[in-house]
Amino acid sequence: MSPLHDRLTPVLGRALALAVAVAVVAPAAAVASTPAPSTTGTSSTGTSSTGSLTAPPTAGRLEVAPLEALVEEAAEDDVRLSVGVQSLGDATLTDGPVVVGSTEPFTSASLIKVALVTAALRAVDRGDLSLDEVETVTNADDVPGTGVLAGYPSPYGATVAELCELALTVSDNTASNVLAEMIGLEEVQRLVDDLGLEPTHMGRLFFSSGPKSESNDLDTASTVELFRAVHEGEVLTPASRDLLLGWLREQELDTKIVPALPGVPVASKTGDTSEVSHAGGYLLEEGRETVIVLLSETEDGRSPTAAADPYLSEAAQIVHAQVAAAPPAPTPTPTAAAAQDAEVAQAVRAALDEPADPERSGGAALPALGVVALGLLGALALAVVALRARVLLRRRRRGSRR
Repeated sequence: MSPLHDRLTPVLGRALALAVAVAVVAPAAAVASTPAPSTTGTSSTGTSSTGSLTAPPTAGRLEVAPLEALVEEAAEDDVRLSVGVQSLGDATLTDGPVVVGSTEPFTSASLIKVALVTAALRAVDRGDLSLDEVETVTNADDVPGTGVLAGYPSPYGATVAELCELALTVSDNTASNVLAEMIGLEEVQRLVDDLGLEPTHMGRLFFSSGPKSESNDLDTASTVELFRAVHEGEVLTPASRDLLLGWLREQELDTKIVPALPGVPVASKTGDTSEVSHAGGYLLEEGRETVIVLLSETEDGRSPTAAADPYLSEAAQIVHAQVAAAPPAPTPTPTAAAAQDAEVAQAVRAALDEPADPERSGGAALPALGVVALGLLGALALAVVALRARVLLRRRRRGSRR
């Protein structure tokens, strides 16, 4: 045998033994440390606009009584109100989704545009659409309501990225309709089906009429889940997720959450018609990231902006006060998988640095090519083991959210 073979064999043997040991131990460690799956789903304090005065099991540190009192007050004022809250990541306020107030669907207004843009970005992530793809917009596409695209020269070439941005930052109805026609409303329904977001439904374009089956609707629980899934990286690639969150941060029409919480980092979208007033999105203080969804409907013909918005703003203040008072997310500590990665890395480095046995190699130095080859093989072994441990950790985390 060559000196290179004599030197390579024991080192690779040790590296392989370490890899096998970790591959066997890592699953056992992951199983042992995986918490039992949560049996609590979306919870509510009632099925009407008044709540039940009983905290749901997912409330955690969230005191629902002030929100229930606000829902009661709104109901007496002929305003149907619903509030959704869920802590994100390791934030500590709630143990899951919480809905206080009405659990019935609402007309979505422009809040459905979050689902529309999410569906479009999923198509981009799949390669079915490009952010740079240009769609020609003409006067025939113009619709009333919010937005700026209808005022652009006709024809105008708008990119997919521009349509998405306008749909969220200025709630542009024309841009939203053009985007919806590009991807098809069935793409939004596909998102709803994949994430289990019923009764969320986008059945028509903005400022178009049709039967009830073609209406645009959502409820609080499904809207909370959409925001959660987007933030946690379960729907979009990191690049698309960051785009969407950035557009929500730049939203210019929030007259509900942002004015009520000056200085608080917020990413949100609103929706208004002559009957409903909504807001939904994120409170993004570091370590306390939280989904907040506020839906309302006036039941006596009054303008919801005048009648319902004060309740939405007060609900936002109640939620934020508790978010700010809750302990921040704990500082991340090394996981078992990370510790195993470090242990394997240290062991392989030691094996690579171990001097050759002069009796077996005849005192010959390991050729430079052998050093390079050995280093590459060691790095590959490390990469495989690290990937396996991280996959197991990701499964454990997902299991803890269910």
